Amino acid sequence: MPPFLLQFIKRKSMAKKRKTRYKKRILKVKFDVDWSSLPQGIIEMIADKLPSIDRVSLSKVCRSWNDVLVKDLPCWQSHGLPWLLVSGEQSKESRTCISILDNRVWELKLSEAYGKCCWGSFQEWLIMVKDMNNFILEIKLLNPFTRSQVTLPPIWNLYHKIVLSGRPLENDFVCMLLHSQHKELAFYMPGVQSWLKHKLMGEPFEDAVFCKGSFYLLDKSSNIWQLDAKGICSSTSKGDVHLGSLFEPEIHFHEIKMPDLLQLNEVQILERHDENHILRYLVESCGEVFLVCRYFHPKQDRVLETQKFEVYSLDLCQLSWKKMEDLKDRMLYLGKCCSSSFSTEELGVGISNSIYFTNDQATPWWNEWDSDHLKDISTRLGLVKNVGRDWGNFKLGNDDGEPFSFRGNIEKWPYTWFTAPIWWYCKYVPPIQRV
Repeated sequence: MPPFLLQFIKRKSMAKKRKTRYKKRILKVKFDVDWSSLPQGIIEMIADKLPSIDRVSLSKVCRSWNDVLVKDLPCWQSHGLPWLLVSGEQSKESRTCISILDNRVWELKLSEAYGKCCWGSFQEWLIMVKDMNNFILEIKLLNPFTRSQVTLPPIWNLYHKIVLSGRPLENDFVCMLLHSQHKELAFYMPGVQSWLKHKLMGEPFEDAVFCKGSFYLLDKSSNIWQLDAKGICSSTSKGDVHLGSLFEPEIHFHEIKMPDLLQLNEVQILERHDENHILRYLVESCGEVFLVCRYFHPKQDRVLETQKFEVYSLDLCQLSWKKMEDLKDRMLYLGKCCSSSFSTEELGVGISNSIYFTNDQATPWWNEWDSDHLKDISTRLGLVKNVGRDWGNFKLGNDDGEPFSFRGNIEKWPYTWFTAPIWWYCKYVPPIQRV
């Protein structure tokens, strides 16, 4: 080979090596950036534009970012992911929790919940109840992530539903109970030493929900009764009350138009074996009140199975329930004293227009601490099979439901939906895989 050609090849090879070394230095500088020095304001700006799941991943970049996302953004306290709390674990000092969206099971140490049943939830707060065996209930509101607790006054075991207006540590917090046998309500507010009762005429309310400053209550005819939370607080003198006090908060009655089938009351439906069994839920979703109707299989000689769902939006201007054909980006989670709604865009998941449901009883009046006694009565009356034992995911507009990834034990009392806060995920959980 001519010397000049050999020299040319050698120079070419050396130039290529220099270029490779230069690229490596550039890459090293690029990936050795001290991300912890990024100003907090920029981190907050980035995080504010991300869905919840991506915020968790963002918090894993470095410790300083994690500190910002966990401690310094209190506005995120209301964000979280839906979990299920397993029932029937009163004898344990820990509780099994199921995360539906990222397919994980957690064991939360909760010695505070020992000997207690879960009645429901409000966001990340659990409503724990201990039956004192003398028709008196002890109620505690427990945050399993911060371990904060609020003890409510004792109450007679005569109520089937509890509704909270907000987090228990808020100053304007109001708690409301629905009576199981009468159209009667009981209220508790911070500073009040006992439950305040309000009695109305008629049969008990089926469900209730808090939305935009008011409690909305559903009666058997699908009408709505509305109570303003501030009005409840101002209607009584907190310094002059006693156990069982009666008071008169301002209440508004709205007669709401409903499709013919749902104008049947529950007794009529159960008496007509050729019609569907219907369980109705009120759900707050993005500032709206939804009525969700769950239709069970009509045959009484078999275990009830969920047949389909229908969703209606409350229109107070037109005094009607407007049927919804599509939930768009919303997901609904249905349960006794624990129904909730999430935005798929806010969560960052690809599941939309979905309803998640568990094995709720076909009637809303039962509670877990009474379940053994009521099962004995049902067995004697031949109604033991008249309970719901299915749960899953239902796409609105599609009559075919799908089971959860975790089915659990359908013989147990229905599980409780609650919210695992994003700050807790940022602090303790590895990045979440998108669904």
